Amino acid sequence: MYSKELIYNYIIGNDIDNIEDLENDNNFLFEVLKKSKDITYYNYLDIAFRRNLTVIKYMFLNFKDSFEIYKNDVDYLLQTLDKESSEYLELIILVSNISDNYKMIREALYSIDKIEIGAVQNSSKETEEEIGLGFAVIQSKYEDSNIILDYYAKNFLYEIFYKDKNIEEIIHKNIKNKDKLNRVGNTKYLLDYIESLDSYLKDYLESHLYLLDKVFKDLDLIKINWDNYLNRINSRKVNIVYQEVNRFIEEECGRFYFEPFSVIDRIVVNNHLEEIFGLDEEVVLNISLKEDEYLKEKFTYDMTKLIKELFKDDIITNDNSDYDISEGKIIEYKKK
Repeated sequence: MYSKELIYNYIIGNDIDNIEDLENDNNFLFEVLKKSKDITYYNYLDIAFRRNLTVIKYMFLNFKDSFEIYKNDVDYLLQTLDKESSEYLELIILVSNISDNYKMIREALYSIDKIEIGAVQNSSKETEEEIGLGFAVIQSKYEDSNIILDYYAKNFLYEIFYKDKNIEEIIHKNIKNKDKLNRVGNTKYLLDYIESLDSYLKDYLESHLYLLDKVFKDLDLIKINWDNYLNRINSRKVNIVYQEVNRFIEEECGRFYFEPFSVIDRIVVNNHLEEIFGLDEEVVLNISLKEDEYLKEKFTYDMTKLIKELFKDDIITNDNSDYDISEGKIIEYKKK
Protein backbone atom coordinates (compact mmCIF):
# COMPACT_ATOMS: atom_id res chain seq x y z
CA MET A 1 0.00 0.00 0.00
CA TYR A 2 2.88 2.33 0.84
CA SER A 3 6.17 2.09 -0.97
CA LYS A 4 9.39 1.55 0.95
CA GLU A 5 10.73 4.71 -0.67
CA LEU A 6 7.81 6.78 0.64
CA ILE A 7 8.23 5.46 4.18
CA TYR A 8 11.99 5.98 4.04
CA ASN A 9 11.65 9.56 2.79
CA TYR A 10 9.21 10.31 5.59
CA ILE A 11 11.50 8.86 8.24
CA ILE A 12 14.54 10.89 7.11
CA GLY A 13 12.50 14.07 6.60
CA ASN A 14 12.54 14.46 2.84
CA ASP A 15 9.85 16.58 1.16
CA ILE A 16 6.72 14.54 0.44
CA ASP A 17 3.56 15.53 -1.38
CA ASN A 18 0.35 15.36 0.68
CA ILE A 19 2.31 14.92 3.91
CA GLU A 20 -0.63 16.19 5.97
CA ASP A 21 -2.83 13.43 4.61
CA LEU A 22 -0.20 10.85 5.45
CA GLU A 23 0.20 12.14 8.99
CA ASN A 24 -3.53 11.68 9.49
CA ASP A 25 -3.35 8.14 8.14
CA ASN A 26 -3.00 5.66 11.02
CA ASN A 27 -2.06 2.79 8.74
CA PHE A 28 0.78 4.81 7.24
CA LEU A 29 2.06 5.92 10.65
CA PHE A 30 1.92 2.34 11.90
CA GLU A 31 4.06 1.24 8.94
CA VAL A 32 6.51 4.03 9.77
CA LEU A 33 6.60 2.77 13.37
CA LYS A 34 7.35 -0.76 12.22
CA LYS A 35 10.05 0.24 9.74
CA SER A 36 11.75 2.83 11.93
CA LYS A 37 11.42 0.92 15.24
CA ASP A 38 10.87 4.36 16.76
CA ILE A 39 8.22 4.05 19.48
CA THR A 40 7.50 7.78 19.48
CA TYR A 41 5.31 7.21 16.43
CA TYR A 42 2.97 5.19 18.65
CA ASN A 43 1.79 8.43 20.24
CA TYR A 44 0.87 9.80 16.82
CA LEU A 45 -1.69 7.03 16.32
CA ASP A 46 -5.33 7.69 17.13
CA ILE A 47 -6.37 6.13 20.44
CA ALA A 48 -9.03 4.01 18.73
CA PHE A 49 -6.41 2.64 16.33
CA ARG A 50 -3.98 1.88 19.16
CA ARG A 51 -6.61 -0.08 21.06
CA ASN A 52 -6.55 -2.84 18.51
CA LEU A 53 -5.32 -6.31 19.38
CA THR A 54 -3.11 -6.51 16.28
CA VAL A 55 -1.36 -3.27 17.18
CA ILE A 56 -0.96 -4.22 20.84
CA LYS A 57 0.41 -7.66 19.96
CA TYR A 58 2.99 -6.00 17.73
CA MET A 59 4.00 -3.69 20.57
CA PHE A 60 4.44 -6.61 22.96
CA LEU A 61 6.59 -8.51 20.52
CA ASN A 62 8.78 -5.55 19.57
CA PHE A 63 8.73 -3.06 22.45
CA LYS A 64 8.64 -5.11 25.65
CA ASP A 65 10.87 -2.64 27.46
CA SER A 66 8.49 0.24 26.73
CA PHE A 67 5.39 -1.33 28.23
CA GLU A 68 4.46 1.79 30.22
CA ILE A 69 3.86 3.70 26.96
CA TYR A 70 1.05 1.40 25.85
CA LYS A 71 -0.03 -0.01 29.23
CA ASN A 72 -3.24 2.04 29.37
CA ASP A 73 -4.33 0.71 25.99
CA VAL A 74 -3.61 -2.84 27.16
CA ASP A 75 -5.72 -2.32 30.28
CA TYR A 76 -8.55 -0.93 28.18
CA LEU A 77 -8.52 -4.01 25.94
CA LEU A 78 -8.44 -6.36 28.93
CA GLN A 79 -11.51 -4.64 30.33
CA THR A 80 -13.46 -4.77 27.09
CA LEU A 81 -12.55 -8.17 25.63
CA ASP A 82 -14.67 -11.25 26.36
CA LYS A 83 -12.95 -12.98 29.30
CA GLU A 84 -13.58 -16.38 27.70
CA SER A 85 -12.21 -15.42 24.29
CA SER A 86 -8.90 -16.57 22.85
CA GLU A 87 -8.04 -12.89 22.25
CA TYR A 88 -8.27 -12.22 25.99
CA LEU A 89 -6.04 -15.22 26.78
CA GLU A 90 -3.52 -14.12 24.15
CA LEU A 91 -3.29 -10.70 25.71
CA ILE A 92 -2.99 -12.12 29.22
CA ILE A 93 -0.13 -14.38 28.10
CA LEU A 94 1.71 -11.48 26.48
CA VAL A 95 1.28 -9.03 29.34
CA SER A 96 2.13 -11.62 32.02
CA ASN A 97 5.55 -12.05 30.42
CA ILE A 98 6.22 -8.41 31.30
CA SER A 99 4.21 -7.74 34.45
CA ASP A 100 3.78 -10.12 37.39
CA ASN A 101 0.41 -8.53 38.15
CA TYR A 102 -1.24 -10.64 35.45
CA LYS A 103 0.40 -14.02 36.12
CA MET A 104 -2.29 -15.16 38.53
CA ILE A 105 -4.93 -14.62 35.84
CA ARG A 106 -2.83 -16.54 33.33
CA GLU A 107 -2.36 -19.44 35.74
CA ALA A 108 -6.08 -19.50 36.53
CA LEU A 109 -7.00 -19.70 32.84
CA TYR A 110 -4.43 -22.46 32.35
CA SER A 111 -5.91 -24.42 35.26
CA ILE A 112 -9.39 -24.14 33.76
CA ASP A 113 -8.15 -25.60 30.48
CA LYS A 114 -6.34 -28.40 32.35
CA ILE A 115 -9.64 -29.31 34.00
CA GLU A 116 -11.23 -29.44 30.55
CA ILE A 117 -8.42 -31.70 29.36
CA GLY A 118 -9.01 -34.00 32.32
CA ALA A 119 -12.70 -34.23 31.52
CA VAL A 120 -11.94 -35.24 27.94
CA GLN A 121 -9.35 -37.80 29.08
CA ASN A 122 -11.83 -39.32 31.50
CA SER A 123 -14.57 -39.61 28.88
CA SER A 124 -13.27 -43.02 27.79
CA LYS A 125 -10.19 -45.23 27.98
CA GLU A 126 -9.77 -45.03 24.22
CA THR A 127 -9.81 -41.23 24.27
CA GLU A 128 -7.30 -41.10 27.10
CA GLU A 129 -4.92 -43.34 25.17
CA GLU A 130 -5.45 -41.34 21.99
CA ILE A 131 -4.81 -37.85 23.33
CA GLY A 132 -2.11 -38.65 25.88
CA LEU A 133 -1.38 -35.53 27.93
CA GLY A 134 -4.16 -33.68 26.15
CA PHE A 135 -2.43 -31.23 23.82
CA ALA A 136 -5.00 -32.17 21.15
CA VAL A 137 -7.69 -30.48 23.26
CA ILE A 138 -5.67 -27.26 23.29
CA GLN A 139 -5.03 -27.42 19.54
CA SER A 140 -8.72 -27.88 18.85
CA LYS A 141 -9.68 -24.96 21.07
CA TYR A 142 -6.96 -22.48 20.05
CA GLU A 143 -5.94 -23.65 16.58
CA ASP A 144 -5.68 -20.09 15.22
CA SER A 145 -3.36 -18.73 17.92
CA ASN A 146 0.35 -19.54 17.88
CA ILE A 147 0.78 -17.38 20.99
CA ILE A 148 -1.51 -19.64 23.02
CA LEU A 149 -0.29 -22.90 21.49
CA ASP A 150 3.34 -21.96 22.12
CA TYR A 151 2.55 -21.04 25.73
CA TYR A 152 0.73 -24.31 26.37
CA ALA A 153 3.44 -26.36 24.64
CA LYS A 154 6.05 -24.78 26.95
CA ASN A 155 3.92 -25.60 29.97
CA PHE A 156 3.52 -29.20 28.85
CA LEU A 157 7.31 -29.45 28.45
CA TYR A 158 7.76 -28.04 31.93
CA GLU A 159 5.42 -30.67 33.35
CA ILE A 160 7.16 -33.46 31.41
CA PHE A 161 10.75 -32.64 32.32
CA TYR A 162 10.81 -30.29 35.30
CA LYS A 163 7.73 -30.12 37.52
CA ASP A 164 8.66 -32.16 40.61
CA LYS A 165 11.14 -33.98 38.37
CA ASN A 166 14.84 -34.08 37.60
CA ILE A 167 15.53 -33.99 33.88
CA GLU A 168 18.97 -35.52 34.39
CA GLU A 169 17.39 -38.49 36.14
CA ILE A 170 14.75 -38.84 33.39
CA ILE A 171 17.39 -38.98 30.65
CA HIS A 172 19.59 -41.53 32.44
CA LYS A 173 16.57 -43.68 33.25
CA ASN A 174 15.49 -43.85 29.62
CA ILE A 175 18.80 -44.25 27.83
CA LYS A 176 21.85 -45.91 29.37
CA ASN A 177 24.54 -45.09 26.84
CA LYS A 178 25.76 -41.61 25.89
CA ASP A 179 27.18 -42.85 22.58
CA LYS A 180 23.77 -44.20 21.64
CA LEU A 181 22.21 -40.85 22.56
CA ASN A 182 24.72 -39.10 20.32
CA ARG A 183 23.93 -41.45 17.44
CA VAL A 184 20.21 -40.89 17.83
CA GLY A 185 20.63 -37.12 18.20
CA ASN A 186 19.05 -34.70 20.67
CA THR A 187 16.11 -33.78 18.45
CA LYS A 188 15.01 -37.31 17.58
CA TYR A 189 15.53 -38.57 21.11
CA LEU A 190 13.44 -35.80 22.68
CA LEU A 191 10.70 -35.96 20.06
CA ASP A 192 10.48 -39.75 20.37
CA TYR A 193 10.25 -39.48 24.16
CA ILE A 194 7.57 -36.78 23.95
CA GLU A 195 5.66 -38.82 21.36
CA SER A 196 5.45 -41.69 23.84
CA LEU A 197 3.49 -39.32 26.10
CA ASP A 198 1.55 -37.20 23.59
CA SER A 199 1.82 -37.60 19.81
CA TYR A 200 -0.05 -34.34 19.17
CA LEU A 201 2.43 -32.37 21.25
CA LYS A 202 5.28 -34.08 19.43
CA ASP A 203 3.84 -33.11 16.03
CA TYR A 204 3.47 -29.48 17.11
CA LEU A 205 7.00 -29.29 18.52
CA GLU A 206 8.41 -30.89 15.38
CA SER A 207 7.36 -27.80 13.44
CA HIS A 208 8.19 -25.39 16.30
CA LEU A 209 11.59 -26.66 17.47
CA TYR A 210 12.51 -23.32 19.07
CA LEU A 211 10.21 -24.31 21.93
CA LEU A 212 12.70 -27.07 22.81
CA ASP A 213 15.70 -24.72 23.15
CA LYS A 214 15.71 -24.92 26.94
CA VAL A 215 15.54 -28.72 26.94
CA PHE A 216 18.22 -28.94 24.22
CA LYS A 217 20.63 -26.91 26.36
CA ASP A 218 19.95 -29.03 29.43
CA LEU A 219 20.44 -32.23 27.44
CA ASP A 220 23.82 -30.99 26.21
CA LEU A 221 24.85 -30.35 29.84
CA ILE A 222 23.69 -33.83 30.82
CA LYS A 223 25.84 -35.39 28.09
CA ILE A 224 28.87 -33.33 29.12
CA ASN A 225 28.50 -34.59 32.69
CA TRP A 226 27.37 -38.12 31.84
CA ASP A 227 30.24 -39.92 33.61
CA ASN A 228 30.17 -37.44 36.46
CA TYR A 229 26.52 -38.29 37.11
CA LEU A 230 27.22 -42.04 37.22
CA ASN A 231 30.17 -41.51 39.53
CA ARG A 232 28.05 -39.40 41.88
CA ILE A 233 25.21 -41.86 42.19
CA ASN A 234 27.55 -44.84 42.47
CA SER A 235 29.45 -43.08 45.25
CA ARG A 236 26.19 -42.48 47.07
CA LYS A 237 25.14 -46.11 46.63
CA VAL A 238 28.45 -47.33 48.04
CA ASN A 239 28.00 -45.02 51.02
CA ILE A 240 24.51 -46.45 51.61
CA VAL A 241 25.96 -49.97 51.65
CA TYR A 242 28.64 -49.13 54.22
CA GLN A 243 26.19 -47.15 56.34
CA GLU A 244 24.03 -50.26 56.52
CA VAL A 245 27.07 -52.38 57.44
CA ASN A 246 27.92 -50.01 60.28
CA ARG A 247 24.29 -50.03 61.45
CA PHE A 248 24.38 -53.85 61.55
CA ILE A 249 27.62 -53.86 63.51
CA GLU A 250 26.21 -51.43 66.09
CA GLU A 251 22.86 -53.21 66.50
CA GLU A 252 24.27 -56.74 66.58
CA CYS A 253 27.40 -56.00 68.59
CA GLY A 254 28.55 -59.10 70.51
CA ARG A 255 26.12 -61.43 68.72
CA PHE A 256 28.25 -62.39 65.74
CA TYR A 257 31.80 -63.55 65.08
CA PHE A 258 32.16 -63.09 61.32
CA GLU A 259 33.71 -60.13 59.53
CA PRO A 260 30.89 -58.10 57.87
CA PHE A 261 33.21 -56.21 55.54
CA SER A 262 34.64 -59.46 54.22
CA VAL A 263 31.11 -60.61 53.45
CA ILE A 264 30.51 -57.34 51.60
CA ASP A 265 33.70 -57.87 49.62
CA ARG A 266 32.46 -61.28 48.54
CA ILE A 267 29.05 -59.92 47.49
CA VAL A 268 30.70 -57.10 45.55
CA VAL A 269 32.96 -59.49 43.64
CA ASN A 270 30.07 -61.89 42.95
CA ASN A 271 28.13 -58.98 41.40
CA HIS A 272 31.15 -57.68 39.43
CA LEU A 273 31.20 -54.32 41.22
CA GLU A 274 34.88 -54.34 42.27
CA GLU A 275 35.75 -51.20 40.32
CA ILE A 276 32.83 -49.19 41.72
CA PHE A 277 33.65 -50.23 45.30
CA GLY A 278 37.38 -49.75 44.73
CA LEU A 279 38.29 -53.36 45.52
CA ASP A 280 41.37 -55.20 44.31
CA GLU A 281 40.24 -58.13 42.15
CA GLU A 282 42.67 -60.34 44.06
CA VAL A 283 41.20 -59.46 47.44
CA VAL A 284 41.20 -62.43 49.78
CA LEU A 285 37.63 -63.28 50.69
CA ASN A 286 38.24 -66.24 52.98
CA ILE A 287 36.98 -65.60 56.47
CA SER A 288 39.22 -67.03 59.16
CA LEU A 289 37.23 -66.12 62.25
CA LYS A 290 34.55 -68.33 63.76
CA GLU A 291 31.21 -67.39 62.20
CA ASP A 292 27.70 -67.23 63.58
CA GLU A 293 25.96 -68.90 60.64
CA TYR A 294 22.45 -67.58 61.23
CA LEU A 295 23.44 -63.91 61.51
CA LYS A 296 25.95 -64.32 58.73
CA GLU A 297 23.37 -65.82 56.39
CA LYS A 298 20.80 -63.17 57.30
CA PHE A 299 23.35 -60.39 56.88
CA THR A 300 24.52 -61.86 53.57
CA TYR A 301 20.93 -62.10 52.30
CA ASP A 302 20.02 -58.57 53.38
CA MET A 303 23.13 -56.99 51.95
CA THR A 304 22.93 -58.94 48.69
CA LYS A 305 19.37 -57.76 48.25
CA LEU A 306 20.34 -54.15 49.04
CA ILE A 307 23.31 -54.07 46.65
CA LYS A 308 21.38 -55.67 43.79
CA GLU A 309 18.50 -53.25 44.28
CA LEU A 310 20.81 -50.25 44.40
CA PHE A 311 22.79 -51.13 41.30
CA LYS A 312 20.06 -52.44 39.02
CA ASP A 313 19.49 -48.89 37.70
CA ASP A 314 21.76 -45.91 37.18
CA ILE A 315 19.40 -43.68 39.11
CA ILE A 316 19.14 -42.35 42.63
CA THR A 317 16.05 -40.31 43.30
CA ASN A 318 16.11 -37.09 45.33
CA ASP A 319 19.84 -36.59 44.85
CA ASN A 320 20.74 -33.89 47.37
CA SER A 321 24.48 -33.89 46.76
CA ASP A 322 26.41 -30.65 46.32
CA TYR A 323 26.46 -30.97 42.55
CA ASP A 324 26.37 -27.39 41.29
CA ILE A 325 25.99 -25.68 37.92
CA SER A 326 29.72 -25.12 37.57
CA GLU A 327 29.99 -28.88 37.21
CA GLY A 328 27.08 -29.10 34.87
CA LYS A 329 24.05 -29.62 37.07
CA ILE A 330 20.81 -28.85 35.29
CA ILE A 331 19.48 -25.58 36.63
CA GLU A 332 15.90 -25.43 37.87
CA TYR A 333 13.34 -24.59 35.19
CA LYS A 334 11.11 -21.66 35.97
CA LYS A 335 7.99 -20.68 34.16
CA LYS A 336 7.87 -17.13 33.13
